[in-house]
Amino acid sequence: MKKLLLLLPVLLLVSCTKTVMYTKTFNDFEDNRWSKTDIKVFDFDIKKDIESADISFVFTHTIDPLYKSAYMELVIKYPDGKSDNISLNPQLKDEAGNSYSDCGDNYCEVKMNVKQGIKMPAGKYEITLENKYQEDYLPNVSSLGITVESED
Repeated sequence: MKKLLLLLPVLLLVSCTKTVMYTKTFNDFEDNRWSKTDIKVFDFDIKKDIESADISFVFTHTIDPLYKSAYMELVIKYPDGKSDNISLNPQLKDEAGNSYSDCGDNYCEVKMNVKQGIKMPAGKYEITLENKYQEDYLPNVSSLGITVESED
């Protein structure tokens, strides 16, 4: 009986692992500027139906981005032609100017869950990410990424 109790935590850890089905990062921002006209497109195929998937977004910026939040629109197009429009507003700083981002030596990163536990039938998907910042470009952007994971 003791052996079974010792194995329980291991079984729980193994049962909650995730598999990365798709990941892509754009880091092609000239002078760290993301232009309003530069819509990022993430195209991928899901080979088999997924019962529970998570979609996350990663935004990497310079140490001091000069703004507290960034406004973006993310659109998920499903194989059946339907789509979800999601407004993203990653908060980078609080009112006192303290960073919410996880910072390293010369960059900071914010990770956001976009969708959790969704069904994703097999087929072709497209996720677009558009800069909705009030100026012509969003300054101090290092990279943008999307990851789709499934629970095993």
